[in-house]
Amino acid sequence: MPTTLRHALVLALPALLAGTALLADTALAHIQLDSPTPRFNDGQNKWCPCGGGGDGTRNNAGCAIESSDPDRGSTSTTFAPGATVTVRWRETVGHTGRFRISFDPDGADQADFDDNILLDMADPSGGAGNTGNGGNWAVDVTLPSTPCTNCTLQMVQVMNGNTADPVPSLFGTSTYYQCANLVIGDGSEGEGEGEGEGEGEGEGEGEGEGEPGEGEGEGEPGEGEGEGEPAEGEGEGEGEGGGCQGCGGTSPALLVGLPSLLALRRRRVAGAAR
Repeated sequence: MPTTLRHALVLALPALLAGTALLADTALAHIQLDSPTPRFNDGQNKWCPCGGGGDGTRNNAGCAIESSDPDRGSTSTTFAPGATVTVRWRETVGHTGRFRISFDPDGADQADFDDNILLDMADPSGGAGNTGNGGNWAVDVTLPSTPCTNCTLQMVQVMNGNTADPVPSLFGTSTYYQCANLVIGDGSEGEGEGEGEGEGEGEGEGEGEGEPGEGEGEGEPGEGEGEGEPAEGEGEGEGEGGGCQGCGGTSPALLVGLPSLLALRRRRVAGAAR
């Protein structure tokens, strides 16, 4: 081999090896989530539920080993509650089956993803996407309206050869996984504090002086001796002041008739004196 050709091959070898590794990684990935920003893409797309942190095998493609992943990494994307967002991904190896997009409101657990499916669509054979640009796909999904700070979007490719039937659960399937960390809302909780103090004191004093009705008068009760007649009956008696004996109280009628009785008594006394 000519020295010049040998030298050229030596110089090109690192680039060829890097390209081979890149193609291997791409083939291993099969799908690559582009938007929202994925948690990670370490080539472990066959590891349930987010395609990361596996042991380099496909043994957890059906969530047989583990079905949750608490490792969120350092990426997240914030959206408004109830927002409609565009999910973009690349299909690097064509398969026939289903694409599915799901949501976990708190963490990344496959059972929760199965309970919150946002989109389930056919993945036809051939590997062509729906954007007219190779294997690139783009679909719109509507996020929940409940705010969350630890929520996760899951995008998967199910290789079951069935383009007609939705996939209610990924347990026991052969699936490629990708996840994106989300924050819905501004990540804060409304808090309000209010303090109010009020003090009131009131004092009121009132004094008044008044004089009760007072009156003085002089009068002469009927006095005399002789015969007198009470209101009812006849008899003789002596008295001063023409009172009522045996009465528990003075009745109005007696008070009204008292002057007449006194006048009658005086006339009789005067007549007797003559």
